Amino acid sequence: MGMDRISEQHQYPDKIHAYSTVSVLVLANIMSFIDRQVPAMLVGPIKADFNISDSEVAFLIGFAFSATYAIIALPIGFAVDRMKRKIVLGSGILLWSFMTMAAVFATSYKRLLGARMGVAVGEAVIAPVSVSLVSDSFPEHQRGKAMGVVTAGVYIGIGISLIGGGYLIDYLTDLGGFTLPFVGHVKPWQGAFMIAGFPGIVIALSALALKEPSRKQIIQHTQSNVIGKDLIDHIKNHKKTLFYLLTGLLFMAMIFYSFSAWAPTMMVRTYGLSLSEVGMKLGIITILASIFGAIAAGTVADKLTERGHKDGPARAAMIACLFALPGIALAPLMESITAAWVLLAIYLFFISSYATLGLLSVGAVSGSAVKGQMTAFFALLMMISGILGPQITAGFTDFVFMDESKLNWSVALTGGLTLPIAIFLFFLSLPHIRNSIDRLED
Repeated sequence: MGMDRISEQHQYPDKIHAYSTVSVLVLANIMSFIDRQVPAMLVGPIKADFNISDSEVAFLIGFAFSATYAIIALPIGFAVDRMKRKIVLGSGILLWSFMTMAAVFATSYKRLLGARMGVAVGEAVIAPVSVSLVSDSFPEHQRGKAMGVVTAGVYIGIGISLIGGGYLIDYLTDLGGFTLPFVGHVKPWQGAFMIAGFPGIVIALSALALKEPSRKQIIQHTQSNVIGKDLIDHIKNHKKTLFYLLTGLLFMAMIFYSFSAWAPTMMVRTYGLSLSEVGMKLGIITILASIFGAIAAGTVADKLTERGHKDGPARAAMIACLFALPGIALAPLMESITAAWVLLAIYLFFISSYATLGLLSVGAVSGSAVKGQMTAFFALLMMISGILGPQITAGFTDFVFMDESKLNWSVALTGGLTLPIAIFLFFLSLPHIRNSIDRLED
């Protein structure tokens, strides 16, 4: 098809510019997930200030953010295909940074919801811009490593927020907040939002200063209707493949987002730890286990593919879910906190593969004209999992166990239900993935 025509004389940028792009994307991912993780560290003070339930907290952490992200994802992907990507990236970072800091003015639950929705609009640029820039900055045999480094930024961000967040909140709480000109008194939890958002301004300026790589794909005649035609046609032509694969990834990501949202509160409620203790230990475990897990996942997927398994990334995702299951199902129920930390490290090592393997799997079954749009569609579905995961866990706590102290059982139950479903769906997807890849290669 003409829309899949590739420039044969594509010039990749030199290594300095290529790795500068990767560096900015890593920093953007780090700050994105720091800003995204902040509310999970502030459940207690936010609940106390606004007198809200766990379900309302889950609505704030999950639905308000993820629904907005889901709505805006495809238009953002459309813009990435047509505009200078550094402009889209820099604008998105500026928006989410300012909206994170806007929590300073949140005097009600609804205003905080609005601010989190603004953060979601900005952060929706990350996935499609990352895939597009990496694809045009590195030849094919180097993209996996580059994308793995970019994806590692997610887990570094989560880890930093957990390690630094707990101490920052404790410090601001001891301080009693602080006063700003023209703003007045800033409560400790509001101050945490403001401090988390500020570094993004510097990263946004760095993004705007990047050298824009030339686009490898030449798809001039689809410029006006890619979203309306090419993406829909691709989904129709590979509907079974995409249904099983994307639904499996959705269930895999569901427990990832649920755990990310509720882990700090769960450890405080179950083991009586302070937020700073939880933040330090969980942060270190998250950084180490998840970074190594993401790298290992990409390596396993590459090895499977080299051995002739065209469905290598999806096969690796199925294996990862299988090994993550006992960790998340048992860790929250351990009486020994040491046993809980060990099992959580195992769980995080395997579940952290979802983003890398998801991007690899979706990219493998996407034609060049729709790769960016499929990335946005994948991100949209992952945000839906971000809505469902925390909300399901909160629902178990509020309506099944009806006891906040049973949050650990709710997390274990969520993982015990979602991961077996994901394993089954990945298994069903394998022959369809091989068929889709064969058709695309023809």
